[in-house]
Amino acid sequence: MRLVKASSPAKGADVDDILVFCEAYRNKLINHCLLYFECEYADAEDIVQDAYLALYNSLKNGTEIKNYQSWLYAVALNHGNKEIRNKLKRNEYSFADNEEKDAALENTLTYEPDYVENMVTDEMIEERAAKIISTLNSDEKILYMLYYRKKKKLKEIAEKLGLSVDAVKKRHSRLKQKLEDKIKNFE
Repeated sequence: MRLVKASSPAKGADVDDILVFCEAYRNKLINHCLLYFECEYADAEDIVQDAYLALYNSLKNGTEIKNYQSWLYAVALNHGNKEIRNKLKRNEYSFADNEEKDAALENTLTYEPDYVENMVTDEMIEERAAKIISTLNSDEKILYMLYYRKKKKLKEIAEKLGLSVDAVKKRHSRLKQKLEDKIKNFE
């Protein structure tokens, strides 16, 4: 199920309105950085603030952003990884040995400012899902709609289709495997 916030800014909204809307993500983003980077709270705040500044600059430059939350997370991770690499280069971390330092370097992602442009958007996911679903036969589509979209239990589906629960379980298992295979083809 997908939740849509009623207060999301309209297309072409003022930059300040968008930033006010995006403030709702700040605390979750700070907590995410705390867990992801295992850093101090102040460092996580700095990373998140850098992401918000990047958002402001991007919006001022006319960049169209479809999913502000995803964009902020991606940019925060990029900024955090860049900061870790810089600290490693300046030898601000103390390591017991070179193996520990190499492991820390290996665990930080390369800073890629173009990552946001290459990010998979909700729209792209929906297009891929529509393509995958269109390849299903009619029985599979019905099962897909009842189970995944309408959130019906297998027992309810079996009653509705006039099948045994075991038959529906087998069909669901085959459908799930087929969907997983098709999703892998997109990756």
